[in-house]
Amino acid sequence: MSKKNRTPSTTMYPDHVASAPASWRRLVSGALLTGALRHIGAFLTGLAVTWWQHD
Repeated sequence: MSKKNRTPSTTMYPDHVASAPASWRRLVSGALLTGALRHIGAFLTGLAVTWWQHD
């Protein structure tokens, strides 16, 4: 007796398709956040060095 209600393994499910753009957006937002934090850190470091060298 064969099972007729089985789905093929090559079927793409909606959650797999929806997770790709979400992970792409997460990578982009993470990269932007990292860049912003590096710029803020460099700015604060510059302020600290300027204050330290001030007479």
